[in-house]
Amino acid sequence: MKRIAALCIALAAGGALAQSKNATDRYFDSLDLDGDGYVSLAEAAGNAEVVKRFDRGDRNHDGKLSRKEFANLKNVKVRVASKKKEPSAAVGGSARKKQEKSPAGAGGG
Repeated sequence: MKRIAALCIALAAGGALAQSKNATDRYFDSLDLDGDGYVSLAEAAGNAEVVKRFDRGDRNHDGKLSRKEFANLKNVKVRVASKKKEPSAAVGGSARKKQEKSPAGAGGG
């Protein structure tokens, strides 16, 4: 009886995993327009999220995403450009300038 219960639990868990894998596979297949088993940047052009992560997701830098690379895109971090800050005084930014003292004996008197 315990074996049957364990088998049912394993099948249920495996079924849920298979459904999520099938969704990823279906999405991959919808982007793989030429059916070569890879998604190129041109094929991914219609999907902004895939395009944003494409370069970092292409682990072997062959210009296309394999199924494994595509499935891992959700774990790829996207770099976002930060706003430019004003440069600090150390690198030529604007800092308060010291007022120059006039040379001794040079002012009226």
